[in-house]
Amino acid sequence: MKNFQPLPTANQEWGFWGTSVRNGYDAELTWDTASRFLAKEFDLTAEQARDVLDARFGRHLADDLSFINNGAGNANGPISATAIAKHLTARVADQGWRDSFENAIRETTGKIFPRKAPMTKEAIFTQIAQQHLGIETLVTRKSDGLDFHDVAVWSVKDALEAAFEAGRKARK
Repeated sequence: MKNFQPLPTANQEWGFWGTSVRNGYDAELTWDTASRFLAKEFDLTAEQARDVLDARFGRHLADDLSFINNGAGNANGPISATAIAKHLTARVADQGWRDSFENAIRETTGKIFPRKAPMTKEAIFTQIAQQHLGIETLVTRKSDGLDFHDVAVWSVKDALEAAFEAGRKARK
C-alpha cells in the first residue's frame, strides 16, 4: 500500500467527486484522501477504491464530510487531509458505519469481509479474569494453589465494570 496512487474519477458529475464539487470542497484533496483511506482500511486496489467512490455510496460519503468541524466551532466540511482521515477513521470505528462501508464495497467490488463469530460467555469471562484479575484460567484444577487467588478490590471492581460493559454491548 506504500506506493498507492489513486485513480482519477470516472464519474465527475455524481459520486464522491461530483458531490465534493457541488458541496464546495477541494475535490482533489477529498478524493485523494478518501481513496487512500479506503485502500488502506479495507485493503482495496486503486480501481476498487475509485469504483466505490464513484458509486452511490461515494455520493453519500462526500455529503457526510459536511459534518467535519472546520475549526471555527461549526460543521462546514473538510479543510485538510488530516481532518478527513480523522473523520473517516471515527466513522469506521462505529460498527453501523463499518457495516455500511463493507456493504457498499461488497456491492461495488464483490469483495467479501469475514465476520468474526461473537465471543462465547466463557471466553468473555476468561478474558476479563485474565485482564483484570490476573487469573490465567477459570477451569477448576482441584488445587488450592491454582484455584484460589488473592485479588485487590479495585481489580474486582474493574472486572465487574468490564462484565457490565460486555453485557451492554451484547444487548445492542
